[in-house]
Amino acid sequence: MATSTKIDADAAAEDSRTAGLWHRFVRSGDYFTWDRIGFACLCAGLGLTAGLVWMLAVPNTYGAPNGMLLMDYLSFWLAGSQVLSGTPELAYSPKDFSAIQAAYTGSDTVFGFFYPPTFQILQSGFALLPYKAAFASFVGLTTGLLGFACRLITGRWLLAACLIVIPACANNAFHGQNAALTAALYGFFLVGVERQKMILAGIALGLLTIKPQLGILAPVALIASWNWRAFLSASVTTLVLAGVSVAVLGIGVWHAFWLQAPVASAMMELGGVEWGKMVSVYGGLRLLGMPHLAAMVVQAAIGLGALACVWHAWRKSEAMAVRAPVLIGGTLLVTPFALSYDLTLLVVPCAFLIREGLKSGFLPYEKALLALVIVLSASTSAFAVWLNVPLAPLLPLIILWLGMRRMGQAPTLHTSATTA
Repeated sequence: MATSTKIDADAAAEDSRTAGLWHRFVRSGDYFTWDRIGFACLCAGLGLTAGLVWMLAVPNTYGAPNGMLLMDYLSFWLAGSQVLSGTPELAYSPKDFSAIQAAYTGSDTVFGFFYPPTFQILQSGFALLPYKAAFASFVGLTTGLLGFACRLITGRWLLAACLIVIPACANNAFHGQNAALTAALYGFFLVGVERQKMILAGIALGLLTIKPQLGILAPVALIASWNWRAFLSASVTTLVLAGVSVAVLGIGVWHAFWLQAPVASAMMELGGVEWGKMVSVYGGLRLLGMPHLAAMVVQAAIGLGALACVWHAWRKSEAMAVRAPVLIGGTLLVTPFALSYDLTLLVVPCAFLIREGLKSGFLPYEKALLALVIVLSASTSAFAVWLNVPLAPLLPLIILWLGMRRMGQAPTLHTSATTA
């Protein structure tokens, strides 16, 4: 009898410990304290800095046979160089642009340039610098802009510093990609809307047209919330940018850009860009073997669902802890062409959700889900390429759900903000 009682007591104690671990790690997220978060971010920041220094400053044979660094930023820099050379249209000729890259690197690895001429003009300024100096300047400047946007959102430089060293930001920095810039512009747009600076919000949104597929749902959000001044400001900014690019580069560059558009579509359809490196629903379905048309139909259905969520959230709520996650999560769900570094955009809704959690308390499972999104933000491609498991679309879906769940929440929630 005593033995049975002891077994029952041990079992009860084990159940209690298990429940305690679940509560601490998953439900309440009390495990994620500032000392642990700060230490992890410090390590991430040191690792990112060391990696960039090694890649850019230490002699190595990474990439091309001649030692040239083969990263995505090469296409940006060479596209900007064509502006300085007076031949900007060559960036939109796959044959000519491939030949330019091959001559520069001595490698048959080439990168396409599918961005509008407005982004090419921006890169012409960086093309005045040597390649690696331009790489470092672009990454440093755009990451700094994202840090400033996070500071405006959270009100804390420490939080901003932590957010710009998360894995997605590191992935973007190592590639020399532009996701930190687009995330910063989204941050400025959302802060402008929140602070009723609609003209400035519209300017930020207009600048975001350097990557137009990421702005598909923003007009829907503005119309749903009756933010006509921001809508008009964004429209004027877009037209002014296009006009400046025509004045500087000529109308022929835009013609070449539009002629090249089918190439980008064909690369997506035929796997020229590896489906495992894409974070869209379309890319995940193609990785699983679904044919192009069926994958596009499912992508369109998911996109319509995301559009409905954005309309509802921006129509019914003024809270940025609702609006930002739904808009940016929906943006990454609606576009079929998004790559792993684009998950850097999730930094912005994470900043709004963390700010709200620190202010009024975190919802059950919210900390754990935010931690999951942050930790996986640079490893979804590895799961997809090595294990054939497309996890990436789950991350914006989680963020969108976290935003929708906050609609109608009471101002004070059960979890103490001091444990974050």
